[in-house]
Amino acid sequence: MGKLTDVELRNCIKAGQPVNKTDGDGLTFTLSAKGTAAWTLRFRIGGRRKELTLGRYPDMSIAKARELAAEKRVAVSQGVDVAQEKQTRKESAKLAATLAKVGTVKALYEEFYERQIAERRKHPEQVAGVFALHILPRLGNKQVEDVKPADIDAMLRPLTDRGVFQTAAKALQLSKALFSYAMKRHIIISNPAAPFNWTDIGGETGPRSRVLSKGELVKFFKAMRDTPNFPAYSAAALKLLLALGVRKMELLTATWDQFDLKAGEWHLPADQTKTESAIRIPLSPWVIRILEDQRTRQQRNNPYLFPVQRIAPGKITRYMGETTLNHALYMMQSDIDPFTVHDLRRTARTHLAALGVAPHIAEMCLNHKIKGIEAVYNVHDYFAERRAALFALSDLLAECEKGDAKKIVPIRQQRGRKA
Repeated sequence: MGKLTDVELRNCIKAGQPVNKTDGDGLTFTLSAKGTAAWTLRFRIGGRRKELTLGRYPDMSIAKARELAAEKRVAVSQGVDVAQEKQTRKESAKLAATLAKVGTVKALYEEFYERQIAERRKHPEQVAGVFALHILPRLGNKQVEDVKPADIDAMLRPLTDRGVFQTAAKALQLSKALFSYAMKRHIIISNPAAPFNWTDIGGETGPRSRVLSKGELVKFFKAMRDTPNFPAYSAAALKLLLALGVRKMELLTATWDQFDLKAGEWHLPADQTKTESAIRIPLSPWVIRILEDQRTRQQRNNPYLFPVQRIAPGKITRYMGETTLNHALYMMQSDIDPFTVHDLRRTARTHLAALGVAPHIAEMCLNHKIKGIEAVYNVHDYFAERRAALFALSDLLAECEKGDAKKIVPIRQQRGRKA
């Protein structure tokens, strides 16, 4: 079969019928049913048949098509997949266009927050706070594609140096999510936060087991008293976390209208708990005294038990910052082995067990969900039993605060005891 000519190709176009005509060595003229005429190079690489569109006819002449086909055949003979090469160039151009649109990490975050956080998270403002306080100040003005693992390390290092490992973990988790989102959008091809894990920020692998003994609790209370300028509001919050066994953010987001100090109860609403279950928490006399002292420090027109003490850049909530207590522990002067805020909840649960509290009552004190068939048919809240358990725990803490860790505190069984 001879080489194609312009006359032959124009006649094909005039006829308007789909055709495939070879010019030799894989160069093919194609005419689609819609009348699109083009040059295609057909070749084999790695035993697979592939095609590469070279250009439209008559925009690309026969002579130019033959010249380009010869060039591409040389590349194929050298092991280059010219079809994939073209696709890669397209993707690179698309990536460049996307990068030009997104630009900085801050711009990426704003899109990420709107599409992934605002309507999907129970407390999106907490996510915004971590970005505003810890991530964006370090990375916000950098171009997305310029962020390297070294930048992630530089962002995490101040947090790990201060010992606020939980905050560092959240910053790392959210950084990974942000750059994973960028990968899905074909903005970057690798996640700069991916190489880091919990051990890189000073954490321990496996479940934590840190619990403060009675002796350590005595030292803890003393350290809060003796550390110069230790914030009274932080001391109050740390004591309440020990005495009530609640989660940190359940306490820090609590408002005064949830408390009935006269009745000795805290009505924690469902939308404020991790389990999404409302709970009525009994308040011991020791706890009520802490709350009354805290109320004397109440900021005007702020409904929160623990209002924000300092408005930092990016702070958008009116309650105490999520990292404030971690920082207080870091600044506390003590020879106690390091522990985290979350370890206080484990400490409360352990001492409830040591006081002889039944396991299911101790679990309900921490607002853990009952599992299995029991959860379906037993909706009793065991308030009296939880009241006795938390009163006993408060008595133990009160003795530790006085410096006496040896006194044995029995579980109180008097149902009519008043707060």
